[in-house]
Amino acid sequence: MAERGALVEVAPTPVASTDDRQWVVVLSGTPWAGGAHRQHALARELTVDHRVLFVDPPGHRPRWRVRVRQVADGLWQCSGPALLPFGRHLPPANRANRWFAALLLRRWLRRQAATVRLLWLDEDLAAPVAGRLGASAVVYDATDLDWTFTRRWNRWHLRAALRRAVGAADLVLASSAALPERMPACDPAPVVLPNGCDPERFAPDGPVAPWLLGQRRPVIGYSGAIDTRAFDADLVAEVARAHPGWTFLLIGPSTRTGRAPLAGLSNVTVLDAVAFADVPGILRACDVTIIPYRVGGLVDYVHPKKCYEYLALGKPVVATPLPALRPLAGTIALAGDPQAFGAALADALDRADAPEEAARRRELASRNSWSARGVQLRTLLAGLPR
Repeated sequence: MAERGALVEVAPTPVASTDDRQWVVVLSGTPWAGGAHRQHALARELTVDHRVLFVDPPGHRPRWRVRVRQVADGLWQCSGPALLPFGRHLPPANRANRWFAALLLRRWLRRQAATVRLLWLDEDLAAPVAGRLGASAVVYDATDLDWTFTRRWNRWHLRAALRRAVGAADLVLASSAALPERMPACDPAPVVLPNGCDPERFAPDGPVAPWLLGQRRPVIGYSGAIDTRAFDADLVAEVARAHPGWTFLLIGPSTRTGRAPLAGLSNVTVLDAVAFADVPGILRACDVTIIPYRVGGLVDYVHPKKCYEYLALGKPVVATPLPALRPLAGTIALAGDPQAFGAALADALDRADAPEEAARRRELASRNSWSARGVQLRTLLAGLPR
């Protein structure tokens, strides 16, 4: 059904008039179709006591017509409107885009007679919408430092957006304990709500990718981006050369420069474009899992949710010593250089089949599930205005 003016299209599923839950409007930096990320998991947790409108980020091209559709119980997705191109790079274009988005969102919310309790921001550039939707409170969820994703010439723009987002928020969350010290000062201080996992999706008992059953063992598995920003391909390449009998299986989107150090290594396989639904079946075939991230660069603050996904499968984990992973040193192995990383992998392979250790890993993952994070989140939100 198209609204007058043909700017907002509403999917056939109506919003139930008997549902009196207040609304949360999530302005996300990751599209709903982008996969199973923190943004998606927390949006689902918010539906326990709210209705949620999840708004995708604006695209690179103008989009003057948006579509709202229901994607789950209590959860609607909206394609992000954009009045002008280049909003990520030009502050005036971003302000115009956000004004336009607020206009269309207000129009849709009025149709639902919606009371907006929370405006939830996880994209810094969405800060100009704060105060435009009648929300009782604003939550800013720091999942990444957006300015580290762009070229140097554009960083001032995104740093300024981060300051505005933090300044607009009544509650600031951080996905990693290493993030607050890298963020602008705010009062109250950020609350760390770490990433989590879905233990049921990553249960150890489940299908295994059949094409991996005959793979030469042992298999060292990794899931995630293979790039130069976070992934340390030089470390992986050196370990792979030192241990030619090990198979390294790297699954996830890769860049040419990210995978370049791995070229010519016969015991390293890079698989692009693997659907998230297929990831557990591939990782179940692995003997040990790894998180070979660069330490000391722009991404020291990350808290890889893949760590809990690996642990939910009961797999041993060897990682570089990221600050957010150091508290898990009693359960995962941390190693910072190729020699130590290789030694930690050899030790993990020797103990990979120990059932008591696998049970301990799964128990830790269960304590860090998204449902557990939802309980923590609802406790924090209880202190905000309604």
